[in-house]
Amino acid sequence: MSKIIALKENNCKSCLKCVRNCPTKAITFESGSPEIIEEECLSCGRCYLFCPQSAKEVRSDLERVRAWLKAKEEVVISVAPSYPIVWPNFSKLKQALLEVGFSAVEETAQGAAVVSSQYVGLMREQSMTNIIETCCPVIVRLIETKYPSLISQLSPIASPMIIHGRMLKEKYPNAKVVFLSPCVAKQNEALDERFTGSVDAVISMPEMDEWLLDTELYDEEAIEPQENIARLYPISGGIIKTIDNFSGYKRLAVEGIERCQTALQSIENGHLKGFFFEMNACLGGCLGGPYLYAYKENEWLAQTRILKAEEAGKIDYQDCSLPVSAKWQDDHVDQPEFSEAAIDEVLQSMGKADYSRQLNCGACGYDTCREKAIAVLLGKSDPKHCLPYALENAESISNLIIEHTPNGIIVLDAFRKVKEINPSAIKLLKLQNFSVKGFDIQSILPSGQISDVLDHLDGVKYFIEEYPDAGKVIEHAVIPVKEENASFIILMDLTEKMQQEEKLKQLRRDTIASTQKVIDKQMRVVQEIASLLGETTAETKVVLTNLNKTIEGESE
Repeated sequence: MSKIIALKENNCKSCLKCVRNCPTKAITFESGSPEIIEEECLSCGRCYLFCPQSAKEVRSDLERVRAWLKAKEEVVISVAPSYPIVWPNFSKLKQALLEVGFSAVEETAQGAAVVSSQYVGLMREQSMTNIIETCCPVIVRLIETKYPSLISQLSPIASPMIIHGRMLKEKYPNAKVVFLSPCVAKQNEALDERFTGSVDAVISMPEMDEWLLDTELYDEEAIEPQENIARLYPISGGIIKTIDNFSGYKRLAVEGIERCQTALQSIENGHLKGFFFEMNACLGGCLGGPYLYAYKENEWLAQTRILKAEEAGKIDYQDCSLPVSAKWQDDHVDQPEFSEAAIDEVLQSMGKADYSRQLNCGACGYDTCREKAIAVLLGKSDPKHCLPYALENAESISNLIIEHTPNGIIVLDAFRKVKEINPSAIKLLKLQNFSVKGFDIQSILPSGQISDVLDHLDGVKYFIEEYPDAGKVIEHAVIPVKEENASFIILMDLTEKMQQEEKLKQLRRDTIASTQKVIDKQMRVVQEIASLLGETTAETKVVLTNLNKTIEGESE
């Protein structure tokens, strides 16, 4: 498969939404950023559609087509029957496309009519257990990669896009053929070597809508000169509505990849036989295509426009001179099997050794923790991408710090009520005998400063307060949490520090008193021999007095 969906790494925030929405989990996150596994990808476009960061982009042929038109090459365009969700008036759309340089504008519904005719012929043969129509390339790819045993039940008929492309090539032998698409997967179908030469380029409907933005195309729908019942193809059950005779086959329309997978599983198990299946990967049929999500509110009005085609006659078998057949192939990717011990080892590394801890929340993109573990072993997923485990781990570390820090921590709500209090705060304030959650902060911190600080709390504020009843001197750091309209207080016990400082001051005071006694005694002695010592006595007194003052100054 050609790579049609690429990653814009700078936009990716590793939210895993693409993995959660990928029906085959064809995305690996092992390297820290998503990478599409091409051989498993269905090209359904859901990763592109649901990415909230616009980190996926789809290959575009728009500039190639513009270059052809600029070079005055002959270019014809096949317009998919989903067009009414964007442009209600085909005649105006056709005129606008001709004006920008296309040589001819025709409806893909012409190819769809041939496809319905061939389905009628196939059912007349009565040679197939079930017939799964092959208009949706996503469903074809799903069967080729995930349900290869059902390839024999795929209709051997090419899609309307391919058959109409061949019709246009026959009608305009020198022309480039462009398909106007609601679907990402049509890019891959056009590039498929089995259909080489049928369609030269694909333009998405949003790309064309932007191109024709300044053109008045949105008037009420005009009466179409020729109705074609094959215009019903883009709505759910539309293919079935076009067929006149099912030759005894029962018919079922299934939409949505997950529902189609359930139906395919049932077919594989032998529960369904003798059915014609219309399967569409998108909910709502092709009107729900990934390129049309921005026009979703137009879907119901578009259906009413499309359903007018029911008035046209149903389709019976007609011979076709063009090649209409297609061959499908087994592209199944064999996956290694892992032992229970290997799976359990991964589960244990994610903190899920016990079954009760396997929440199967799906946040990682996998339906169960076991599937996640297998994805890790396959190299698709990073074991750290487990939201409950990451939260629990973060909370565990946070709780460990809060529970064992020597500082008291009190969390207050918007009404200054105690929301949380840690063991150190309880011990510091001697509150072991009762729960204080819900108490007003003043009832457990009878500080004259706390109310004023909380009233004017526009940043971190510090203050020191003595609590005689608790026998503590505490420094407070009051911190606002504006996002939560709350605050918390860190209590740092200064009692021991203050006591040590007081002991040191007392020691200094005692030293001063002792020094003064020594000075007094020495002065009495020296006075007796004053005549002999003279200035020396005065100098001694000055030195000792200065020493005393120094010690006294340090004790203040």
